[in-house]
Amino acid sequence: MTPNSTPLLLCILIFSTGHSELLFNPDDNVQLLDFASFEYALSEPTSGKLVQFFNAFCEDSQQFVPAFRNVSRKLYKWRRVLKVHVLDCGKDENDKICGNYSIRKTPTLRYFPPSYKRVPEDLGIEITNRNPKEIESKLALNLQKLNYFKMFKPQDNVTHIFQNDEHVEYVVFVYQMCLNHFLPHLETGNSMEEKYASQGDCDEDNPIVSVIGRNTLLDLLPYKEVVVRIFDNHDIYNKFGISPVPNLLVVVNKARKLLFLTPEMDNSKAYVAAIKQFLIFVDRKPQQPLPKTAAANISEVLRYQIFEQLEQHPTRIYRADLERAINHILNVELSRASHFVGTKLVVLRNFVKLIYNSSPLKAEAQDKLAGLYYSLRAKKQLSGVGFKDLLLKSVKDYVFDGKQFIGCIATRPLLRGFNCSLWMLFHYLSVESKELKARSLLLVFLGYVRFFMNCRECDMKLGEFKKLRPIGNVSNNDEQILWLWEAHNYVNKLLAGDATEDPKFPKIQFPSELHCPNCRNNQSEWRTDEVLKYLKAMYALKNLSWFGMSASKSYSDIKRHVTTTYATSTL
Repeated sequence: MTPNSTPLLLCILIFSTGHSELLFNPDDNVQLLDFASFEYALSEPTSGKLVQFFNAFCEDSQQFVPAFRNVSRKLYKWRRVLKVHVLDCGKDENDKICGNYSIRKTPTLRYFPPSYKRVPEDLGIEITNRNPKEIESKLALNLQKLNYFKMFKPQDNVTHIFQNDEHVEYVVFVYQMCLNHFLPHLETGNSMEEKYASQGDCDEDNPIVSVIGRNTLLDLLPYKEVVVRIFDNHDIYNKFGISPVPNLLVVVNKARKLLFLTPEMDNSKAYVAAIKQFLIFVDRKPQQPLPKTAAANISEVLRYQIFEQLEQHPTRIYRADLERAINHILNVELSRASHFVGTKLVVLRNFVKLIYNSSPLKAEAQDKLAGLYYSLRAKKQLSGVGFKDLLLKSVKDYVFDGKQFIGCIATRPLLRGFNCSLWMLFHYLSVESKELKARSLLLVFLGYVRFFMNCRECDMKLGEFKKLRPIGNVSNNDEQILWLWEAHNYVNKLLAGDATEDPKFPKIQFPSELHCPNCRNNQSEWRTDEVLKYLKAMYALKNLSWFGMSASKSYSDIKRHVTTTYATSTL
């Protein structure tokens, strides 16, 4: 019914994988944030932040992983002024943050300034382009607003620069003017914002048109001994006792001695080349490059994260399992049937009606399944091909968000999986279908196993249990919930220890004493009133986890249909 704790397996995974359990490696200049660290990280006062909101189970996010990894590694050169973070919106605990920041899809890239505090009208600056150069250019436009890029004024004192940072040995002054002041001194970046910037955009705090100083500063960030300061006032030259020459670079050391460098051309590339040549001469090297790292194996990472999730939340129920069950039933189990007539057709109709009324699927899927139900209601008999035709017309183009088993994951193939998810689905339906007539869900469940599961042994075991607990004695929904629970435990007891049992998820009598100590009395007998409370809490819609879904709660619109009363059927 629910995964047991798997500490041994998790330990094996941890000690054998190192960083391979992560989609984004700290050695790739990426810090993973969560609900506890997010706001604090954004409030850091000295650096800008690039944040990727992603979902590890979203295909678009997975496809963006290699590109983002390359971008983050390139941005390591700017680490003095920019930090790179990721937040997984696919994790339940991060859902509130992703909702508060209006994340509508993943991946989403946003830039946040230093000392950021969330306000409704400012949720960060979105970067929609996925081209690495455009991402860098957009970041540069925002980073140039930091105090680090502020113009050096005549009243400023170079002494303070050395005092504020003990690592600084050289201050390089770059003369920079706006286009309307000094026409040859024009350099634009790669972005459309820079290419089409107007003269009116240029002022001392936002020199957007002429960006030589900014680009020189950014390129020299890897040298911790060097600070670049930009100025556009001739009085600065007078302060140093030199003539105002626009493309002259002034280097000041701690002893306040001046060195003059003359770049070969009037652009940042030439400026950086001249300064780097000087730094080689004084034996100053840039920061060490990032270590080489292996690209993440996404399937292995997801598998690790699933087991980690189950370790932390052993009693959660997962939407992904329910979706996979519904998907498999519709497109595999039911589609195998050669014909539908009589009781078999009634079971099919009632199952589809049950799903569209009470399942946790998106509104789009519920509407499509409602259409399938009304098409089935008009049929007195139906061929297997005819059903596939109706299914294709009704549910065509719909993509289920649950791609992998989560709570029903297995340690090796052919274990758990669909059979586990089928039990999960009907337990959930028994709790959430509160308006059903007595026994109606059990009739659908038993009819489904009998006609569509292709498992004679399953039908026989449930038949044995029906003799012990006749469904005719079930008179209300609470008894229906408990009947299904007892049936599941009965089957578990018969199968415990056989070849179908996953050794990491043994077939126990559920719930365990650890997870529900009140469910048994001192003689270890079931207290069904406590079991019922436990089942209703566990399989309730509000307890369903979005973990493992390609579309998480923060950017999904789930609409519940009103549950209707079913006509009783004799199966």
